[in-house]
Amino acid sequence: MNKNDRELLFEFVKTDFTLRYNNSILGFLWVVIKPLLMFTVMYIVFSILLGGSVKYYALYLLLGIIMYNFFNEVTVNGLNALVQKKDVILKVNFKRSLVVIGSTLIAGINLAFNLLVSVVFFIFNGILPSIEGILFFVFAIVILYILALGISFFISVFFVKFRDLQHIWEILMLVLFYLTPIVYPIALVKGYASLIIYANPLTHVFNFAREAIIYGKVLSVSSTLVIFLISIIILYLGVIFFRRNIKTIVEKF
Repeated sequence: MNKNDRELLFEFVKTDFTLRYNNSILGFLWVVIKPLLMFTVMYIVFSILLGGSVKYYALYLLLGIIMYNFFNEVTVNGLNALVQKKDVILKVNFKRSLVVIGSTLIAGINLAFNLLVSVVFFIFNGILPSIEGILFFVFAIVILYILALGISFFISVFFVKFRDLQHIWEILMLVLFYLTPIVYPIALVKGYASLIIYANPLTHVFNFAREAIIYGKVLSVSSTLVIFLISIIILYLGVIFFRRNIKTIVEKF
């Protein structure tokens, strides 16, 4: 990526961030407030049922929500990227992939703010994550972004042709939320349901990340590495698919 591409990418991220919170009373504070409200509701509902079976349940739940929101935001922003930037795409000649990348990177800014809030929970619980645990957690976030970005390259193209995809994607992400061990630990899932949960790639990444940073344990290493390789492949295929279809898809605007 050359200097011009980096500058253009920065402008995309800056513009998206400004437009999103421009007329909001609380501005970018919603970045923190939204997951905290979601966390509060979930904690009140599930702490009675599960709180005693999961050590540091509040932190376990909060990190799960933050990671899920990050993955969800990357894909949703990627889905809308081409349609939202169609005026720029039609008027300016540049690498179209920067539109998708720029739209998804704003999720990283929101993630950073949310993780700062989680620090308060770590302090409250007297937990000092090891350097190794932090690095493993960061690695898990990288996997989530690569996977979400790869998916974004596919769905951004499909969304130009099929606008109903936005509603379908909202439902799929809601289903994914409950198929991922965010509010419940994997150990509680039994029978055939466990096969579905374990088939979800986010299950392994979430488990790997939270076990490392909260409990200082390194679990699901092999499965997490497999998900990492799969994510790389999906990203590679997504980029190829995007490049092959972007010229014809612009005509659909």
